[in-house]
Amino acid sequence: MHPENPEQMSMLSQLHDSADEYDLDFWTAPKRPGEFVDLMLDFWTAPKRPGEFVDLMVPPNFTGTIRDLMSKYNITFELAIADVEKLTNELEGEETPVPMTASKPSNVTDSFFRRLRNDSPSMSAQYNFNDYGSYTKITQWLTTIQSRHRAFTKVFQIGRTHEGRAIKGIKIGSPVRNTKKRAVWIDGGIHAREWPSVHTAIFFINELVSRYGSDREITRFVNMLNIYIVPCLNPDGYELSRSSIKPDIRLWRKNRSKKVCTGKFDRLGKKRCCQGVDLNRNFDFHWGEAGTSSNPCAYNYRGTKAFSEPETRAVRDMILSSEMRGKTDAFISLHTYSQMWMYPFGHKMKTYPRDVNDLRSVGRQAVLALQSQFGTRFELGTTADILYPASGQSADWARQAAGIKYCYTLELRPSQAALNGFILNRNELIPTAKETWAGVKVVINAALKLRLQNKSGTKTKKSAKTKRTGRRLANRRRKLAQRRFDIGA
Repeated sequence: MHPENPEQMSMLSQLHDSADEYDLDFWTAPKRPGEFVDLMLDFWTAPKRPGEFVDLMVPPNFTGTIRDLMSKYNITFELAIADVEKLTNELEGEETPVPMTASKPSNVTDSFFRRLRNDSPSMSAQYNFNDYGSYTKITQWLTTIQSRHRAFTKVFQIGRTHEGRAIKGIKIGSPVRNTKKRAVWIDGGIHAREWPSVHTAIFFINELVSRYGSDREITRFVNMLNIYIVPCLNPDGYELSRSSIKPDIRLWRKNRSKKVCTGKFDRLGKKRCCQGVDLNRNFDFHWGEAGTSSNPCAYNYRGTKAFSEPETRAVRDMILSSEMRGKTDAFISLHTYSQMWMYPFGHKMKTYPRDVNDLRSVGRQAVLALQSQFGTRFELGTTADILYPASGQSADWARQAAGIKYCYTLELRPSQAALNGFILNRNELIPTAKETWAGVKVVINAALKLRLQNKSGTKTKKSAKTKRTGRRLANRRRKLAQRRFDIGA
């Protein structure tokens, strides 16, 4: 859909705000006139301003109503996906039959499908990077990595979900027992349906571990920093979305918190009760403001209070733990889709931290590095400026509450103009991960540079203090010598 004037925007915004009453899901929200919007009702992207696209998924029995509504308001629209379930089956339905291994990679994809080598077949850390993996496979893979590389990897658990799943990540740093080093945090899968973000985080882990000792840049990262990666922050939602290709399951966004009733009734006269909280609206930064909903049935339901969810509390507690607090210089959260590289703050347009020029500079370098891989273009800006206002986000909280300098939220492939939205073709998984890694390495280098600058500054301060102390001692000696001379005289 493509709203072009304020009246059309107003109508779409009202539709967006009441989408849960009609089982609507916006894939892209209305933003500005002249840009398209895609319509269970499930808004894949929300209305923002006239001129920008809005993506909305509509149930088959509702398409006629939506067409009539768009025609009534003269809103330009096009059918992007005729059958979401069919497309999901085509692009994701069957797993790739032959997993890649370290011993037999193709010449073309050698760097893509590298496996961590080990003489013992039973200890091989195999993962099929040409496919999406279950949460069980992911955590088993992390455990295998740790068992083979104890000197510089360690699996950690930050909490448990509503359904009891352990939220696990891996720390990569040499030596791994050193907790005094500066840190970098990376997470994926905070939104259940955004599978490529999980896959990309896993790819990062493989690059760091498999290239350590052979790649100079990677070795430098691991030796000088502690890098914490949590591939899937929302395992309950992720596993639910993997359980069916039915659109309302595959495109589930929230976690799996207990049902909450709205006080309203559905079309059959039953109480309307819904499950799940949007975890990226649940952090304590302008919680409950723009881009969130108090309605438990809304896709962007913010929860009953900030940090009401075990998943967001787990992130908070880890970032503010003695191991990471005051030591973390970069926080990167992976999402899909839209091809955007976003920095704080996202709750309000044209609202930035004081050092926004630093964030923009590193962001520009990262976007260019990403583009150099396959020509993929990313837009740089804040969530509010280039996507839509959204409060309670993790990266904004990390910046404001934890004082982390380089905080970024990344929206990976495909672009907003792409017709497949969240359903990324498997053949784009490796290119997506590879190009994103090129950009993320820029941020890690910036964090490393910051570490070296701080260390140098500390040495300079100590050196200056030593000099001052030395001068004071010298002055005392001279005075004592003078006194002795005067007494002797």
